[in-house]
Amino acid sequence: MSAPSFDPTLAVRFDLPKGSVRAGWPEDRIVLVPAAALRDALGSAPAAAVDALGAAIGAGVGRRAAARMLDPQASSLEEFATQLAGEAALAGLGKLAVERWGRALVLAFDDFPLPMGIVPSVASAAIEAALGRKVWAVVLSLETHAARVLLTSEGAASRVRGWITGGMPWGDALVKLHQGAS
Repeated sequence: MSAPSFDPTLAVRFDLPKGSVRAGWPEDRIVLVPAAALRDALGSAPAAAVDALGAAIGAGVGRRAAARMLDPQASSLEEFATQLAGEAALAGLGKLAVERWGRALVLAFDDFPLPMGIVPSVASAAIEAALGRKVWAVVLSLETHAARVLLTSEGAASRVRGWITGGMPWGDALVKLHQGAS
């Protein structure tokens, strides 16, 4: 059995006579905007606007990834990760890896071009749109252009956030979560 692959053929379509750019199936009309312009705008935007934009970007990535799979819920983690990472790359969000830590789902972003404060809303909206269920995001690690985000239930998110805020390393928090500790 071969590893899943991402086929970007016709993933982004330019209609120059109409002046439009479209992505995915069903088609989303997109606008190509320099990352620096978005960074500047987000730097002065209220938190709610940053979250709303992150959710819209993430939902588009998740929706387009789900459309590539017959049944995202029944797809292997490898297939799901491949399609989600491919769509994130097409959206210009850098490299995305889906990591499994026991039962925990973690999205690892690298070379992310936007302010890091938008990452949790991008991550949760992508998973929600792809799988059709609500998830909560917990930032596990944050660097200049890289982040690791746990996507989980509301209760688990609250526990992990508390442990990390209390000084526990995120890896230990994931182990403790799997042990069913409170």
